[in-house]
Amino acid sequence: MQSAPSLTLRQFALAIFLPIALCYFLSYVFRNINAVLAPYLTNEFALTATSLGALTASYLLAFAIMQVPLGLLIDRYGVRRVQSINMLMAGAGAMLFALASQFEALVIARAMIGAGVAVSLMGGFSIFALSLPPQQVPMAMGLLMAFGGFGGILSGSPSELFIQHLGWRTLVAVLAALCFAASLCVWLCVPDQPRRESGWNDLLTGLGRIYSARFFWRVAPLAMFTCGPGFALQGLWAGVWLADVAVLSRERIAFHISAMAFGQLIGSVACGPLTTLGQRFGLPLMHVVRLMCLVFLIALALLAAGATTLALPLWIAVGFLINPMSLSYAALVEEFGAAMAGRVTTAINVLVIATSFCIQAGMGWMLDLLSTTGTGQRSPFAYAVCLGGLCGMGTVALVWSMVPIGRGR
Repeated sequence: MQSAPSLTLRQFALAIFLPIALCYFLSYVFRNINAVLAPYLTNEFALTATSLGALTASYLLAFAIMQVPLGLLIDRYGVRRVQSINMLMAGAGAMLFALASQFEALVIARAMIGAGVAVSLMGGFSIFALSLPPQQVPMAMGLLMAFGGFGGILSGSPSELFIQHLGWRTLVAVLAALCFAASLCVWLCVPDQPRRESGWNDLLTGLGRIYSARFFWRVAPLAMFTCGPGFALQGLWAGVWLADVAVLSRERIAFHISAMAFGQLIGSVACGPLTTLGQRFGLPLMHVVRLMCLVFLIALALLAAGATTLALPLWIAVGFLINPMSLSYAALVEEFGAAMAGRVTTAINVLVIATSFCIQAGMGWMLDLLSTTGTGQRSPFAYAVCLGGLCGMGTVALVWSMVPIGRGR
């Protein structure tokens, strides 16, 4: 079959971009849907904040575990095979979630979903790097992440409306069917990439070179403590903060979640223009990323301070900045080359998602520990401690990313 780089722009859009974008769209719906499902799951399964955080984070744990193996498989066998098989797993997990009657089944099902969609974004990054000129990759990445923004929007108010009429189980079953359809689209449309002639030892050696590079360890902590908290908050705790600190109704919470996702959509589309603007001013890509991270940390500090009157613009800002901050992935691909794109993007993503998992699960435990209202409602002080701690770690990572690497890079 024809290799991806020889495709026309129209063929690229139809055969590569749209099937991969559908998969990433679904991955983002699943990542964020628990923010809307939380009250229904809490009532039906009598969940505490700790168990709710553990349930939601099981997606991220499985997602993180699968990153490095999937990166090796992508560089060895190509996106088409890996992505189509994984979406079958995601569909099976979603169907199990829709039918679950026990908490343990929910956890297993959500972990299956996380493992299934784990390759959606990284597979896109990899095949874009092989299919497009380097200067066009950030734009393609931004457009792909915009589809994730659409998924985030639909996981807010539209999902709440659907649930009110047809129930949360029906919603998850529909998402399962879409996963199966996405798997078929990838298998039928996405072209095969030439298999690597290098063996597994060579692939693992390349992975070791990534993890031993000084530049990687300047970029990685910044992505971990900005993108990681962004994913964890958007996937669950933003909605819970709006309920406990801003004291909003379910409908208003769903609206804020959709608005946050709309901000992410705009931020995704802005990735390419932001990169181009930085180039015009002579700013390297990592300088642009650092500026975005600084604004994110300011917004997080205001949320930690309990600025409920600014809740809507602050959460929109957080959503807007999540994907521009992820352009650090593109900077790493530039550093190591397109042939290692699968390993590079999954090498950084495993750390980001693992951090997000720890935040999503650990924040539930911290909220239960620090909340002393005696009414069952989590206290604003507990949220201030959690969000303030995240802001502090992000600030340290930002400063660390600016330390000169020196010789021997």
